[in-house]
Amino acid sequence: MCLTSTGDIAVAVEPYAQEQDVASECRLILGEAWYDTTIGIPYITDILGRAVPVQLIKEYLVAAAKRVPGVANVTVYLSSITARGLSGQVQFNGGATTL
Repeated sequence: MCLTSTGDIAVAVEPYAQEQDVASECRLILGEAWYDTTIGIPYITDILGRAVPVQLIKEYLVAAAKRVPGVANVTVYLSSITARGLSGQVQFNGGATTL
């Protein structure tokens, strides 16, 4: 978060707001959202530190991105997967966000 010149919390507007929302959904750990503990990606329980098929990770990320209103076509490119993290890019209709 950052502040505007008047001291208010800066808020992203379209088209950046959708990219920010996709990035937030893709980084959300399952159970982390207090308002709905059923959403998120099971990074801790099912992914990090385990031998998980790359396609399964991509499916989790696609599903997370599609939870954002207006996002339909999603493609995930993973560039690095380690025991403690992953990186790559999520591209969607008209935008992209980096993991």
